[in-house]
Amino acid sequence: MHFANKNAGLLILGALLTQQSYAIDVNVGDYTTLPSGTNLGVFYYQHSEMDGYYQKGDKTHADSRSDIGIARFIHYIDIAGLRATPQVVIPFGSVRNTQIGDAHLNNASGFADPIIASAFWLINQPEQGASGRYLAVTPFIYLPLGQYDKHDAVNLGENRFKYDVQLAWVQPLYGKWGFEFYQDAIWYGDNDDAGSGNQTLSQDTSYQTQVNLRYDLNTKQRFALGYAANYGGEQFLDGVRLNQNMEKQQARFEFQHMMNAKTQVSAQLISDTQVESGFKKELGLNFRLFYIF
Repeated sequence: MHFANKNAGLLILGALLTQQSYAIDVNVGDYTTLPSGTNLGVFYYQHSEMDGYYQKGDKTHADSRSDIGIARFIHYIDIAGLRATPQVVIPFGSVRNTQIGDAHLNNASGFADPIIASAFWLINQPEQGASGRYLAVTPFIYLPLGQYDKHDAVNLGENRFKYDVQLAWVQPLYGKWGFEFYQDAIWYGDNDDAGSGNQTLSQDTSYQTQVNLRYDLNTKQRFALGYAANYGGEQFLDGVRLNQNMEKQQARFEFQHMMNAKTQVSAQLISDTQVESGFKKELGLNFRLFYIF
């Protein structure tokens, strides 16, 4: 692969690795409401194996491995008659063995950028069908506090604020079948320690669409077939377009099981089906454990 600007190319690699590692992806049932006053502790583990780096659809031999943990703490409360969930999300982990062509890049480990958020339910009808009927909106704010070194190509932090608004719609279909639709719009602050370490990275708004077709086997178990697409988000270094198209499509399969009245485990298998720019995730394994208290 030929980079028009090597430093810019390596910089964008780091941004893509970070995004793929801990973007606000949904699990089936994420917008099922719990009673006001409930607390929820959630832990995620995400393992990813990347194979091939793409630029404008052209593939170059590349590899990378990542293991990311996420701790999420959620409190359910009613605000002005709406169910809400003030929460904090703390990602951490490592990215290693990263190589593009004959270039071996640095390993990165530590904390990524923490996130504060709260969902607000505009429609809250848990009694409808097996899935319930919900309409909710969640603003997320990414705080630039994660590990970042302007001299490194791969970082867990992004050195910039990010603002993500996620719209969620959950609709019962027939019997135990349900449909979930999620739409995100993400706005980006500038990273003023980018490229050579003295340049400014800016980025246009990016978007993510996610859907789940779910089937509730019983009150304790469900599975879902999912699809996700990312698009938009053109990036610029000191005003120069980097030609990194964020378009990506991904297939998902998820299974969930309630171990008891307070504990649920979830396993999700994911694979990128199309990537225009950045690493292609051939295999992703995501595990989630949540506990109600």
